Amino acid sequence: MAVKKVYAVGDEIFTECGKCKSEMHHIVTAMKDDEVKKVMCKGCNTTHVYKSKKKKAKATTETGKKKVKRRSSKKDWGKLTADMQEDEFVNYDMRSDFSEQRGLKHNKFGNGVIIKVIGETQLEVVFEDSIKILVQNYEMN
Repeated sequence: MAVKKVYAVGDEIFTECGKCKSEMHHIVTAMKDDEVKKVMCKGCNTTHVYKSKKKKAKATTETGKKKVKRRSSKKDWGKLTADMQEDEFVNYDMRSDFSEQRGLKHNKFGNGVIIKVIGETQLEVVFEDSIKILVQNYEMN
């Protein structure tokens, strides 16, 4: 049986941010009884209603098949990496700033090409099999 963690205002919680469109670290800002009600995203500094990680029902088409939304990066991957050298891929560390970099090496996803810097704290990165939003300039408390 899983033990439910009890949070308090000011605690850090990892959940999805509607504005950032990715999972980010948040600070609990409002509680009711023992339930988290509002959180503030540490990436974009917006406060929003806390949404727990309940499994979402997948949308289905009229034929009853599951509708899968995916962004394909395989076509882009070849174009993006065609003229890159191995030394242009620097090791990824969420505490570092990659604003001036072109590529990075991620332990789990492999080599990635930075296609967009989202503010000071996030990057959109194309990997061979996927597109991910990664954190940069993360300050650990």
